[in-house]
Amino acid sequence: MTTWLARLALDTSRTDVREELRNAVAMHRRVMSLFPDLPELQEARSHFGVLHRVEQAERQAVLMVQSNRETALDRLPNGYTVNSASRNIEPLLEALAHGRRLHYRCDANPIRRPGHTTRELYKNLPPVVALHGHHADDWWHRRASLAGLKVHTHLSHPLDAAVGRRGKGGDAQKVRHHRVRFEGTAEIVDPDALRAAMTGGIGRGRSYGCGLLTIAPLRPGE
Repeated sequence: MTTWLARLALDTSRTDVREELRNAVAMHRRVMSLFPDLPELQEARSHFGVLHRVEQAERQAVLMVQSNRETALDRLPNGYTVNSASRNIEPLLEALAHGRRLHYRCDANPIRRPGHTTRELYKNLPPVVALHGHHADDWWHRRASLAGLKVHTHLSHPLDAAVGRRGKGGDAQKVRHHRVRFEGTAEIVDPDALRAAMTGGIGRGRSYGCGLLTIAPLRPGE
């Protein structure tokens, strides 16, 4: 199955773009509009292997969308992007090899679900605990290892939570996913595990901008 990665530079002067950058549920809907509709019983994000990430710096915003079907960029409103491109990354995935070194980046949702004993001991613990600082870093190292990577260097950057409301009226549910960006260099120790992590995503919140792992080979001398 072919894997595609699209890069969309968004026009942040547009009201709809700014609203979707603030609202993770609206951005999810925008991303999924790039793919065919499916019967209600089918989960389109999973079916098309869709993962996405928003990268913002000053007044620039770039939307990265990965999927097993090429995105229909012509479904976007006219002027939504200032430029866009899509490429087949299957050659990159096929070239993954043990010992190869690379750059990585992943916006992830580092959390812990306290067990029954812990919840009994600490009565006010929420069912999901967001991890920060070295606890988040430890979480990433474990996840990276499961993803077939031996981490050499890493930086972690806390991001604004992915927030929004799913549903309408009184049945609407609040969506909130804690996010941290992890990036650095690593060595491939299990190419199959890395391939699975890249196409399947890492952690929770994958509908809302979490879990997309992207890589780039290290240049000579790095």
